[in-house]
Amino acid sequence: MNTTNKREKGIIYSLDALISFLIMLFACLVFAVILANNATQLEKNIYFFELEEKAMLIADSLVKNLDTNNSLLGACTYNTNTKRVESNKIDLELLFRAKQIDSNKFIVKRITVNDGKKTELNLSSAVLAECIAVKRFVLADGKKAVIEVETCRK
Repeated sequence: MNTTNKREKGIIYSLDALISFLIMLFACLVFAVILANNATQLEKNIYFFELEEKAMLIADSLVKNLDTNNSLLGACTYNTNTKRVESNKIDLELLFRAKQIDSNKFIVKRITVNDGKKTELNLSSAVLAECIAVKRFVLADGKKAVIEVETCRK
């Protein structure tokens, strides 16, 4: 009788160990799937972060600098008395002479000025799926306005 008890106890113990092992294996599988999903999501976030960074840099340059060759890099007014560029004061005439920036990673698709009436400058007619728009508050020819710079990945 002693030997049959050991066999029955061994079979039950082996079945419990098998079930525990399968549960652990399933938990590891779930963990691996979640980890892979998070890595993919992180890659997407970095991808859009780079695009948003470019859009913010272009918008910031636009409202804080003056570049007469390409007003997309700066369209602020110049104060001759102080001999300085006036940040956040945009010359609309200069702004609407903007040209596209040469970049192999992104393009500036559109600049929109909303000062009660909406005025758009389309720099690209390409249909692109991954675009981000950044808005800045400025004084456009003495009136309060919002400038929106839409940047897209090539």
